[in-house]
Amino acid sequence: MQTLNRGMRLELDKVSLTFQAGTSLAAAALKEVSLVVEAGERLAIAGPVGSGKSTLLAVLAGVEPLDAGEVILGDQKITGRRQPPAGSIGLTFQSPENCLFEKSVLNDVAFAPRRQGLSEQEVRARVADAMAATGMQLEQYGHRSPFSLSTGEQRRVALAGVLAMKPRALLLDEPTAHLDPSTRRELIDRLVRLNEKSGMTMVMVGHDMDELGRFASRVAIIDDGCKAAEGPAAELLTDIGLLARYSLDPPGTVELCDLLGKAAGTPVTPVIEERQAVESLIGLMEARGQGGARPCR
Repeated sequence: MQTLNRGMRLELDKVSLTFQAGTSLAAAALKEVSLVVEAGERLAIAGPVGSGKSTLLAVLAGVEPLDAGEVILGDQKITGRRQPPAGSIGLTFQSPENCLFEKSVLNDVAFAPRRQGLSEQEVRARVADAMAATGMQLEQYGHRSPFSLSTGEQRRVALAGVLAMKPRALLLDEPTAHLDPSTRRELIDRLVRLNEKSGMTMVMVGHDMDELGRFASRVAIIDDGCKAAEGPAAELLTDIGLLARYSLDPPGTVELCDLLGKAAGTPVTPVIEERQAVESLIGLMEARGQGGARPCR
């Protein structure tokens, strides 16, 4: 697979947005939100339902105009209704499979590159690369109707259609929603590998803290249109009190460490990596079996 474009730095500087401003139905969706996503970073955005997470992605993608503040993409400032540089941002909406419309997978993935005015040879190369990145081979799936595929396969086709544009930043709005657990895990793992291989900047909105822990290097919490907290995933997602403040459940591994600590009568350092949580469990079992008080790993 060819190397995709390198990542792009994204910044929100005191961005505000009100829906139906000036009317009795006015609702502030974002309130002076400032946030930086470094080039090549994987940032997860969490928060309660209706907190403004999806709106934040839409602002970054240029889908929603700003009332105040500015978005800085690389070295270009975006204000009001100005659009991001063509091809710089890729956005997948919730349930992106609903956006499929062509008769074949190949034509669906090729739609955006063809609109970029590329030669058919370059279009086909991009389609093959993008499909391979999502675990689908052009020779196997290209001729098939996207509507004959499973929901998980359709979602990968929709993602491939975005990747075929070679964006420098990829924005993902709950990409695993309504998928089965194994498909969800596979999709997250593929996104992480794609980020590590290409350096593409990625921002993902989600509500499953286990998935956000596997995906993100850093997490931001949005609440009532404001940035409530941000920090390294290993710190923010292990803070049970902080997550509870915003009605967010901690990852299962963090809950396990909390239960182990209560059972052992001594605190167990919370972790988000499954391997480390299992090591803590084994350590506790070994210590109990030996009748000793050896701490968990």
